Amino acid sequence: MMIVFWCSLLLILFTFVGYPACLIFLRKYLNKQNLQPSNYDNDISVVMIVCNEASVVEKKIDNIFSQNFDLEKIKLIIVDDASDDKTVEIINAYSDHDITLIKQAGRSGKAAGLNKAMAMVSTELVMFVDARQEITSNAISDLSSWFIGSNNTLAVSGEVKFRNSSGETSGMDAYQKYEKNIRLSESMVSGVPGVSGALYMLKASAFVAIPEDTILDDVLIPMMAAKKSGWIGVDERVIAWDVSSDDMSREKKRKTRTLNGNYQLLFRHPEWCLPGGHALWFQFLSHKVLRLMAPFIALALISSALYLGYSEHFYIFMVGVMTIFGILLYPISIIMPSINKIMLLRIGTSFVALNWFNLLGFVQYVFSEGKTSWK
Repeated sequence: MMIVFWCSLLLILFTFVGYPACLIFLRKYLNKQNLQPSNYDNDISVVMIVCNEASVVEKKIDNIFSQNFDLEKIKLIIVDDASDDKTVEIINAYSDHDITLIKQAGRSGKAAGLNKAMAMVSTELVMFVDARQEITSNAISDLSSWFIGSNNTLAVSGEVKFRNSSGETSGMDAYQKYEKNIRLSESMVSGVPGVSGALYMLKASAFVAIPEDTILDDVLIPMMAAKKSGWIGVDERVIAWDVSSDDMSREKKRKTRTLNGNYQLLFRHPEWCLPGGHALWFQFLSHKVLRLMAPFIALALISSALYLGYSEHFYIFMVGVMTIFGILLYPISIIMPSINKIMLLRIGTSFVALNWFNLLGFVQYVFSEGKTSWK
């Protein structure tokens, strides 16, 4: 039990502290980013899958065709997944732009839409975007610059940032900054095990059609592309602006779905956790899989501490600390929301909440695996 306790503790510390620290150290010596200053001159496809996006699709199309890039070289491909609002009507009004609209008769999900859109792509590069976020005006030119003169670059992602009208940093936003630093470091060291689905560019020839029930297309597509070799990077200049993440219930739905998708990837591609199973196996194991295992490792930690606590007070103390901060902090924050005014507790609450969502993601995967609807 003592071995279980210390191994569990070390795994948790490595996952959330040790791995990010190693990346920060390595990025000083293994920076592989190779930005080309010149502009990309060829046509670029932009792919967007929509479903009942009437409230935002007009603004997003305007956003795409206001890029600091030759607009005649932008080929927008939109797949409408059986919208029953005015989405299609709004898209059809843009007759003066190069827009290909694919209308699906019935709901088949985002992954199926991506496969259909990619069958229409004839350009070297393709940029994937979501309908909701506003992207920076240099997004196309900045992302495409990474592919100039490089056969190794397979995908480059922008960053999602949140607009907060109050100007106050939320716990979730603080966690996003923590994630951003990890992804940026991975990008500099060797490559990122996944991209931001809201905004990324891919070498079209590297695309492999994905199963239609795929939940995390923004992880599976680049990981399949880079299975043997190739670089998946992050460009921190490129931003997709989203709404504030202060709403914990909204974050719960989003994060639980993401974690559900991570479980799907793990069980379908367990070889990605092993040396030789994928070029980015260590990043996938450290950044994705150990995060998924964290709540279960924590349960092993608490159980072993309870067992050992009969003979040593140190382990009883550890149980108390872990129970208060690892199990009760999130429920207490719901009952007493005033504690979230303290920045440290707000970040801690968000961290604990995400691990609660992790467990919910596992339950969702077990009981609804393969059921991926827009709702």
